[in-house]
Amino acid sequence: MTTGNATEPLELRQLVGQVISERYQVDGVIGVGGMGAVFRCRHLGLGLDVAVKVLHPHIGNDAECGARFAREAHSASRLDHPNCVRVLDFGNFQDDGGRVAKYLCMELLCGFELARLLDEPLPTGQALALVRQMLDGLAHAHERGVVHRDVKPRNVVIVAGSRGEDVVKLVDFGTAKILTGEGAAERMTRQGTVCGTPNYMSPEQVVGEPIDGRADLYATGVLLHRMLCGRLPFAAEDPARVMQMHLLDPPPPLPRRLPERLRAFGAQLLAKNRERRHRTAAAARDELDAIIAARPPEPLEGRERADASTALHAGTAPSTRARRRISIR
Repeated sequence: MTTGNATEPLELRQLVGQVISERYQVDGVIGVGGMGAVFRCRHLGLGLDVAVKVLHPHIGNDAECGARFAREAHSASRLDHPNCVRVLDFGNFQDDGGRVAKYLCMELLCGFELARLLDEPLPTGQALALVRQMLDGLAHAHERGVVHRDVKPRNVVIVAGSRGEDVVKLVDFGTAKILTGEGAAERMTRQGTVCGTPNYMSPEQVVGEPIDGRADLYATGVLLHRMLCGRLPFAAEDPARVMQMHLLDPPPPLPRRLPERLRAFGAQLLAKNRERRHRTAAAARDELDAIIAARPPEPLEGRERADASTALHAGTAPSTRARRRISIR
């Protein structure tokens, strides 16, 4: 395949059919986003299918953005947990036209984004089971100094477990902030920088304060509310208005049909003052475990999910998705 010379811009879709870093055969495009493109690849040595993210050249060639990308890779490579996507490799490569680009190799996820389930309220048991897994993955990340900073439906992928159960995978730690390690005082994400998605942004993110894992707990609280109510706690057409609501408006309570302890749990996650939220994701997970244990069993309900042959990776979605019926535990 002809891709031009090294002075021409790299069109990421042209990478299909090429080999990245002498080991990843590019078989197809999974998705293209603002940061770059994600490809379905095969590791030539191991014969494994993987997902490889390649940065747009105008981003990767920028010194600060390139350093941020390397930081993303180092951040995610610290994580080894069933509810966090695994980063396998990262680095630079030269395409067939001699142009240099940056890549990040991850496990290939077969499932669907949480957003697919949010058109209506979820059964309470299903919602709590998903949030419990999210908190478990976040606890693992926070204990290793990694804050996700952008927890939202698109960054929560649901795959089928070995027994057919729903397994949460937190993806796209691309905006993650390292809280520990050498040079922490000179981190690139500084006070005064707003980072996140308005619908799921914590009050401290809105005003550009330094953040910690409790910002992820707030976003999880927004997701819990949406799962149980079928709508966001704060919604407006103007993103600036949404951020103002996160900062100033009291969150609407969860429905009265739910146990009082669960309603209080949701309210604590959405506390404006982070000092009033759970101290850690592990503490929130442990409290949710107690709430789940105290609930009476629910009748089985049917919902639709994507077929496990649908490939997904952090922040991307396929163009077509098969569907099948499952039972919710």
